[in-house]
Amino acid sequence: MTQKKPLPEEIYKRRRVAALIIVLVLAVVLIWAAVAAFGGSSDEPADTAAPAPTSAVEETSSSVAPESSAAVSETETSAEGDSESKAAESEPSSAAPASSEAAKKTCDLADLDVRTSMLNYSVPEGELPKFFMTVTNPTAADCKIDLDKNLLRFEVYKMADNERVWSDTDCYASVQTGSQTFPAGKDVKFEAEWSRQASKPGECTNRPAAEPGAYFAHTVIGDNSSPPQDFTLR
Repeated sequence: MTQKKPLPEEIYKRRRVAALIIVLVLAVVLIWAAVAAFGGSSDEPADTAAPAPTSAVEETSSSVAPESSAAVSETETSAEGDSESKAAESEPSSAAPASSEAAKKTCDLADLDVRTSMLNYSVPEGELPKFFMTVTNPTAADCKIDLDKNLLRFEVYKMADNERVWSDTDCYASVQTGSQTFPAGKDVKFEAEWSRQASKPGECTNRPAAEPGAYFAHTVIGDNSSPPQDFTLR
């Protein structure tokens, strides 16, 4: 039986070099895997901290809440009686003021938001309609208005032909006169009751009764009028 001839020394060297390379490659792979593992764990807190902008938004929202509550409190304080508080509950919520208005540093009559509401939008026979004017100042400045020059009034029109039927200032003084301040970001309320009798300026005797049917009301300060509020007399 013949013996195998030993391989040349060069072959053995090449095999040793190849084995060393394999060991080095395995070592590099293991080191890379360890670095990747530790790197992933160190990045995790950064990912967890990512929602920070959301908390900042929530903080902004929470800071707005007291302002809203203050506005409601001001509305309730200026309300005249329990009936007006009920009107505030039945009144549709208005949209939030635009950011440009909120940032405005001055206030004029045209900046005020005037709205009309009622206790009952279908008024039974024998019941007198009661109207509420809500004036909101959406700016960042108090608004001082001369109500002797800019008359505050309540007006009623027929739905069918837009004929003016009544205003509280036809025969009586306005419910509010003189200088009136509308605080920034607050609501101020006024109210008036209608006798269901038609009127014209200065014609205050022998007033005819308003007929049952569809009407709409405006509340007005100077030339700043609320949107029409529909209602029915029965």
